[in-house]
Amino acid sequence: MVPSNLVFPDFQNSIVNLGATMAQFLGQKPQHTILPTLSAKLDAKIKNIVYLVIDGMGTKILEKNLPADSFLRKNQIQTVTSVFPATTAAATTALISGLTSAQHGWFAWATDFDGAVVELFRNRNYYTEELLTNPNFILKQLPYQTIWENTNTKRDTYTCFPKNCYQNPAKNQLVYQSLRQMLRQLHKICSQPNQKFIYAYYPDLDTMMHQYGTTARKPRRLLQKLNRKIAHLVRRAPNTLFVITADHGQTDVKGYDFFCDDTTLQNCLAHPISWDGRAACFKVKPGYDAQFKDAFQKYAQDYTLFKAEDVIKQGLCGNFSQKPDYRKFLGDYLAVGNTSGHIGVLKKPSSPKKLYRGTHSGMTPDEMYVPVIVAGGE
Repeated sequence: MVPSNLVFPDFQNSIVNLGATMAQFLGQKPQHTILPTLSAKLDAKIKNIVYLVIDGMGTKILEKNLPADSFLRKNQIQTVTSVFPATTAAATTALISGLTSAQHGWFAWATDFDGAVVELFRNRNYYTEELLTNPNFILKQLPYQTIWENTNTKRDTYTCFPKNCYQNPAKNQLVYQSLRQMLRQLHKICSQPNQKFIYAYYPDLDTMMHQYGTTARKPRRLLQKLNRKIAHLVRRAPNTLFVITADHGQTDVKGYDFFCDDTTLQNCLAHPISWDGRAACFKVKPGYDAQFKDAFQKYAQDYTLFKAEDVIKQGLCGNFSQKPDYRKFLGDYLAVGNTSGHIGVLKKPSSPKKLYRGTHSGMTPDEMYVPVIVAGGE
């Protein structure tokens, strides 16, 4: 039975629709419903549009760490859902393409390619950490078009990514090494003539919450700093509309299940476990379904086990009709973490310090709800 407190992706009101709204604004034909409230604010006369994604900054993260009258919270115009799984690879790709995972194929951090589990953003084997011999393997296997490609807009398009980060750049590329540098670059480019669309991505809040938890002092202070610095940037950038959102939220980890050490479970598998600990993907040996379900029963109170066929029927990853071959990336079963806060450990960590204290990819409200924040524009 599926718990009633799980939040399913709503592809009428999700980050996919947010990406589709941006695609339409840039002159592309959106493949999904747009967000009318946001679309009404995207005035073609505005000089600059800054589309800022703060990794991990879910709606519940804001509510737990900032007061209601804070800049980010008071400028929130709506809440939308993330995608399933609520993870950076799937969600940021939705935000910059306006497509579901079933369309773009970037399902999870570590995806199973016929038995080789590959980290999509790093182009390396998840278990061995060896780089793939083909540096373009992922882009050739899972191609998609961003919202700033092949547009009919007259705006100059920019992207702004951290230096040591996977990048999907526009024609005009900005790279930064600190929050201060990112904000300075955004201010500088917004001060220049011509109309512009700028996509910026900031990962450090998510990284810090993974390490310390969702309400620990360090991530809370970083979020307070983001709130303060972004408000200052908006005030200093006239005729610039800021659309600020997140790819997913996070939940605190309250227990670890070492799938990697469960020999009974592992003996049922045809491939290594893929995706991640809150949305674990299992490819089972032929004829081992009953044994697998029995072996997984010990984890039933912390995870909901979906058959891949049910995930497809319920449309949790979107509609596979355009890319039916992408169904293989779902394996046979998907274990989705619930509100107990447990996370499955897929490979043995080199140190207990490597275990997350904050996490995501499940379908709880903390992980699934993200804000749409709009500020500036005058």
